Amino acid sequence: SGTGIIVGKSDTELLIVTNAHVVDNIDNLKCVFSDGTSASCSVKGSKSDQDIAVAAVSLSDISSDTASNIAIAELEDSSDIKVGQQVVAIGNALGYGQSVTTGIVSAKNRTTDASGQIEGDSTDNSSSINKGVNLIQTDAAINPGNSGGALLNMDGEVVGINSSKLASTEVEGMGYAIAISDVADSLENMMNAKARDKVDNHGILGITGSTVSTEAVQIYGIPQGVFVSEVTEGGPADDAGITKNMVITEFDGKTITSIDQLVELLQYYEPKEKIDVTVAVLDGNEYKEKT
Repeated sequence: SGTGIIVGKSDTELLIVTNAHVVDNIDNLKCVFSDGTSASCSVKGSKSDQDIAVAAVSLSDISSDTASNIAIAELEDSSDIKVGQQVVAIGNALGYGQSVTTGIVSAKNRTTDASGQIEGDSTDNSSSINKGVNLIQTDAAINPGNSGGALLNMDGEVVGINSSKLASTEVEGMGYAIAISDVADSLENMMNAKARDKVDNHGILGITGSTVSTEAVQIYGIPQGVFVSEVTEGGPADDAGITKNMVITEFDGKTITSIDQLVELLQYYEPKEKIDVTVAVLDGNEYKEKT
């Protein structure tokens, strides 16, 4: 279990942002509101490299009483926060229900190393965020179950998405939140994505592939994703220009981290449906992405 932030509403759906590691590879995902009522929800989009995801709950599954007690969160420019500023973290600590902790912004613009750990620190395994995503460090208590919850300024505006904490007996009060402004574009794209159901006769790519191992990422610099070892002649991937030795990194806007994830995603797409697939191609000594 984790926490989500209600960030939008369409004519048919309530949109909730959370961490990718909270919802990835989970069946029968459910959202529990603060009044104790619950509803099924589906994942509209997930980006593991930023550790963010957007889930949707059908408005028809929410009672009028519950609807009257919830509201859309206000997002604030996280670049405006200052070190020493007071913040509040809302979550679901240890899965016991809503919890609130308070603290200050200890540091801004923290980044991760190539392995997804906070630079200079050794974080827990709850999330793996690629280098380049800015993190807000806070001493507000962030515990298991708080992942995906809101880090708020004192005006009640969301400035970050709680993601991880330093796990060590030698330190305390070092939690991290994803700066909301850094992932705003990704959230917008996922919120506008189409929610999908599994189809009986799903499409195929026509490749043989394998998960790029953590060792290959760290030692050889191969991007995280699915390494294409063979392409079926005349198949969909072949027609689209995907070739042997490419690495599939995104599928319809969703970050790909394993072959199992790619196989699971394909169950939601009809044959002959056209989608964007992002691949990394070796160009000299470095990989470059193309769609």
